[in-house]
Amino acid sequence: MISVVVPDTGPLISLGLVGRLDLVDRFNSQILITDAVRTELLEGRPSAPEREALAGWIAAGGNRLRIVETPSGSLLQRAFDLLDYVPEDRLDHERRKVRREMRNAGENSIRDLAEEMRGGLVGDTTGLVLFEDRRVRNMDFGPRVRRLSTWSFALALEALDVIPSAEGLFDEIERAGRMASRIVFDQRRAEAGDDFAESYDMTGLAAKKGGGGDGSGGPR
Repeated sequence: MISVVVPDTGPLISLGLVGRLDLVDRFNSQILITDAVRTELLEGRPSAPEREALAGWIAAGGNRLRIVETPSGSLLQRAFDLLDYVPEDRLDHERRKVRREMRNAGENSIRDLAEEMRGGLVGDTTGLVLFEDRRVRNMDFGPRVRRLSTWSFALALEALDVIPSAEGLFDEIERAGRMASRIVFDQRRAEAGDDFAESYDMTGLAAKKGGGGDGSGGPR
């Protein structure tokens, strides 16, 4: 059994921006994000075009979506909550301060999550870490984990005929205003288990390579 772990906001922002969070939802497994990721998605960019889609995705996750509480994530949420009490003439300044703090909070929450996963994946459970933050490449999530960049995830979905083209999907993301990283990174540790395709719902997929449209395979 696979647990899908998204330790940074990058993959969700990229896919949410073009309406393709379904590519994550098709996993027949639990999905884990940290509280810092949730806060960054909902509070860090309140006017971002993908915010509504991401808020809906988080709200609809139910028991399948697990929010991993971390010390840094709790502090970040409290910092945003305290903005409600800041005088109007200081609000922009204080918001900028909190946003600067997000980077450190995000990194610390990733480290907290990695530590939990090193000891928390037991039995036949393995982890698939889907990421864009470069720092994830240098972190140890334990022997039962496969780490996959968003770009490598898209390439894997193309190979499975889930989407017609990874290039097409990322071109659409770029047209929407986001320069998502095209770094190839697919590292499977010794006990990471079988390919994630066994835990991926292929029902109703008809996208084939070389098909029409923009290559993203998304609904129109």
